[in-house]
Amino acid sequence: MAGPEATYCARHPRVESRLGCSRCGTLICPRCLVQSDVGARCPDCARVTRLPTFQLDGLTITKAVITAVVIAGSTGAAWGLLFFRVFSIPYLPWLVLLGIGFLTGEAISVSTNRKRGRLLQYIAAAGVVASYAVASVLAASTLDPLVVRFLAPGLFTLLAIGVGAYIAASRVG
Repeated sequence: MAGPEATYCARHPRVESRLGCSRCGTLICPRCLVQSDVGARCPDCARVTRLPTFQLDGLTITKAVITAVVIAGSTGAAWGLLFFRVFSIPYLPWLVLLGIGFLTGEAISVSTNRKRGRLLQYIAAAGVVASYAVASVLAASTLDPLVVRFLAPGLFTLLAIGVGAYIAASRVG
């Protein structure tokens, strides 16, 4: 009595397998197996694709970068020109960074039709940092001692920038 004949995976010819795709019958091994609601399938029949929300093309990335630059420039300019007034209220400069983070993240989310992705998170976080940089450059021209103290970021300023960047990234992530 002869044993069963050895069969091999269609994608990995050195891997022995007796498992077939539930749709087309192609032999598959555990490495190329895709478990679906109707059984084990080969990668071709499973048609594994990313959700449209996470598919980023060049136009979407361009929209995100342009939005980040516009928001960073406008919020940074407004914040930088009002720097000397902002310092009269305690902790307001740090709260402004949190608001800028929310505004940047939401603007990028809306401009990209609510797309999500790690690259969009990086763009949003960079927008918050750029907004602080624009504000710092504009505020440096006033040479107010309180403003100059804030331009050399301390622990709380760095923390506020980080939290603002996190808020922006969480809006698109």
